[in-house]
Amino acid sequence: MARPSLLRAFVVALIAAFAILPASAFGANPEIFHVHFMDTEEDVDVCGITVDIVSEGVFTDKAFFDQDGNFVRFNSTASATSTLTAENGKSVTISNAGLFTDVEPLVDEEAGTITFFTTFKGLPEKIQTANGRVLLRDAGVITFADTFDLETGEFISSEVTIKGPHPEADSDFTLFCEVISEALT
Repeated sequence: MARPSLLRAFVVALIAAFAILPASAFGANPEIFHVHFMDTEEDVDVCGITVDIVSEGVFTDKAFFDQDGNFVRFNSTASATSTLTAENGKSVTISNAGLFTDVEPLVDEEAGTITFFTTFKGLPEKIQTANGRVLLRDAGVITFADTFDLETGEFISSEVTIKGPHPEADSDFTLFCEVISEALT
């Protein structure tokens, strides 16, 4: 369950970062951040296998605020490809493309909770061999509703809504390592 935990941490950090910025720093216009990236990392442990990773992609992030500077929603349109190559020369390609949306969290003061809603539309993950055979493909829409204790920040629960094939989510996020390990060893 490392991927959902990482996602939750990212979302909480993002919301917290925007929450501490002064309202005057933003108007009604969105803040836009666009990046084309290329990156290489060597000797990375992925699912217990040492790999070199070459990644390339582009993303455009937009943070939307109301007239008072309060966070309303976050959108990221992205497309990326990463090639993981093991020491034995075997490799897999992981690609994704689509829209990531995070809306204003729902605060339930009576219950003492805060719920973050995160939606992915498109192709959150496709893993294929170097010769192109698809090993795992998640596509469509998937929404996570992650609830935390409002006072302590402690994680309480997660609900997932799925439209389209999402075998990775259906496996409780265990298929990634199974597929990667089988393909690279």
